[in-house]
Amino acid sequence: MKYIKITGNPIAQKRHRFARGFVYDPSSKDKKQVIYQVVEQFKEKPMEGPVYIDFTFVCKRPKADFRSGKFAKILKHTAPEFMVKKPDIDNQIKFYMDCMNKICYLDDAQVYSMVAKKRYVEEDQEPCVEILLEEVGE
Repeated sequence: MKYIKITGNPIAQKRHRFARGFVYDPSSKDKKQVIYQVVEQFKEKPMEGPVYIDFTFVCKRPKADFRSGKFAKILKHTAPEFMVKKPDIDNQIKFYMDCMNKICYLDDAQVYSMVAKKRYVEEDQEPCVEILLEEVGE
């Protein structure tokens, strides 16, 4: 089992754009930064068998969830427990799977199962994406 931690607030895949007869990926700049972190942490050759992936997207809480004034670091009692706002989890999965393609596995078609969850940061924790990869023997 391989663990990868990508620092920074989780990023979602943006839709491709069309301009002057060309198609471009507006997420390409973000992908370069994430790919650099993946390459730094995944030193092995790409997995060749079936792959299981577990994603945990740890997101920063919005300021509206906190009280104000001297109590600014305390959550309001109305702050939601679960993160059910944008970005959509499927777009986040697609972004990080694209970044790991050809580095952690040969092709994303090898992924036979995955689990994904998004949550807010806990105290003394920074936003990140935690990824567990496991190649399953045939």
